[in-house]
Amino acid sequence: MTPTPVTGLAGKLRNPVAVWLLAPVTLGIYTLVWYYKANKETRDMGVVASPGTSLLAITFGAFIVVPPFVSIYKTGGRIAQAQRAAGMPETCNPVAGLLLWIFVFGTGSLYYQSELNKIWAHYGNPPAGSQIPVAPVQAIGYQPQGYPAGAQAALPGQPQGYYPVGGQAAPGGQEETTS
Repeated sequence: MTPTPVTGLAGKLRNPVAVWLLAPVTLGIYTLVWYYKANKETRDMGVVASPGTSLLAITFGAFIVVPPFVSIYKTGGRIAQAQRAAGMPETCNPVAGLLLWIFVFGTGSLYYQSELNKIWAHYGNPPAGSQIPVAPVQAIGYQPQGYPAGAQAALPGQPQGYYPVGGQAAPGGQEETTS
């Protein structure tokens, strides 16, 4: 089943402590599987994500040093976008997740899974893979604004509140010229 622009797929509700504790038990293999699935679940919520690329960044990208940190940070951002798509406040902080992952024994996975679980709890813990309604996800950052077609011609010659160098605005919004 593939998601449509107005529906997504529910992810699996996982115990965050189990996600964190299974990492050393499986020599890190479970963390890789979980990381792929977490990114896939955000993609299924309508967020632009490539789970395979994210996984490559934290495995082979470690030889370059920087890619794992970028990928872990961006995964937190994707979880925040998935929370927004679910119609709930963005509580996932990518910086906190990255710092937890680096400095507190890899607890970033615990944090990120608890944030994903908030999404599934918001929908009433549906079975994994079932369709759920989502809002369209907008990119973070600059959103271009514009005037409706033809409205720009009706605008006055000067921006509102514009005063020419001479001091006061002239009646009708036109500049006073003094020669």
